[in-house]
Amino acid sequence: MILASTTYVDAKKPEKNYLPEAGDVTIGINAIPFLDYLGNCFSDAGNNTIDANKIGGIPSVIGLNNPTMSIFGKYFLTDQTALRLNVGIGINSTTKSAYVTDDAAVAEDPLSVDLVEDTYKLRESGMSVAIGYEWRRGGKRLQGFWGGQAVLAYSNNKHFFGYGNAITEINQNPTSINWTSAPSLSDNIGGNSRLLMQSDGSSWTYGVGGFVGVEYYIAPKISIGCEMSLNLLWTTGSKKYQKSERFNPDFNRVEENTRWTGKSDSGFRFGTENIGTSLFVAFSF
Repeated sequence: MILASTTYVDAKKPEKNYLPEAGDVTIGINAIPFLDYLGNCFSDAGNNTIDANKIGGIPSVIGLNNPTMSIFGKYFLTDQTALRLNVGIGINSTTKSAYVTDDAAVAEDPLSVDLVEDTYKLRESGMSVAIGYEWRRGGKRLQGFWGGQAVLAYSNNKHFFGYGNAITEINQNPTSINWTSAPSLSDNIGGNSRLLMQSDGSSWTYGVGGFVGVEYYIAPKISIGCEMSLNLLWTTGSKKYQKSERFNPDFNRVEENTRWTGKSDSGFRFGTENIGTSLFVAFSF
């Protein structure tokens, strides 16, 4: 009698690789607005909406409402080192308009109810770039990272005014809107000037810093993490000025004037303000 035997080989499943490798590219977004949305879903506050202005991170752009939009990415040189880039761009544009009495129509007919339009425009723009080098170490899912970075940022704000009633020899102080949220004329020459444009000045910010953070991979090459940076930043600002118009009775004409309203300034900041993301979700490919 011959007994047949069968041998079973215990084949192990290949181990999942959760971590990014050399040559991989990582992109990420700020998780804070999404966590706010999830938390508000369980409240009756009625504010469970995602604020698009918070997506991406917190680049240091002076003059803009932070955080502004940004995107960060990494390129892994080795399994433990990576180049980093965070780019933030903010362009805000606000336009307001209101009707005022048409002075020319009233001059012809005191009972006229004709109206003309005044406008106010606010233009804010800025950008920031942070370039860094990162080292990593850790286990199968949990990774710590640290490194250094260079920072460059720019911003520029301007206000523009438009008027429906023109300044003339007969109407040297025409009816116009006094915008409560807009800047006022710093030096009203002759008492009949009105503002055409104001520049709040441009600013440049540059510096260096370091960062440290931790990242946990919830799935292969998908992670959540947090980060904090310590930066030394220097900011220089240009002069501020205004353009206005008025009727000059000495020359019997409308003229424009430009005047400085603020000197250039500069200063530095040192502290734990983030250039990039504080709490994020990242994907590697």
